[in-house]
Amino acid sequence: MFNYFFKKRKIKKYAKKLPHDLKSHYGRKPYYSKAEVDASIQRKRMGLGGAVVVTDNCYAYAMYCSPEEFKEIHENAGVYCDYSAMRSEVSDVVFGGTSDFSFSTLLDTAPAPGTSSFGGSDSGSFSDGGGSDGGGGAC
Repeated sequence: MFNYFFKKRKIKKYAKKLPHDLKSHYGRKPYYSKAEVDASIQRKRMGLGGAVVVTDNCYAYAMYCSPEEFKEIHENAGVYCDYSAMRSEVSDVVFGGTSDFSFSTLLDTAPAPGTSSFGGSDSGSFSDGGGSDGGGGAC
């Protein structure tokens, strides 16, 4: 029960905090490299004590990296995660089950920098509440 809550919270944070940062530092593109995603996670202070751990950021890689890069990231880490299944979970949490999404749809959904929640100030449904998500590895 708590695991699902923390996973959902983590997905929302990645969807809220990373798109504008990635675009502003690397331009708008369909996929970003692991290094770019890791740097964005660090800039947004979403890592564990400044460190970026592959198993803790699987959803970020599923959201922003290509399927090939995602596979390489996890092979190098010696863990298995299902790209399609993780993107389906992201889709359920962020888009209410829309079957597919791209960086553009994530960017369009993300609140403008300085906004506290998805959907503007009237809607708190995607508010991440700040602080640590308490979740462990996502895979």
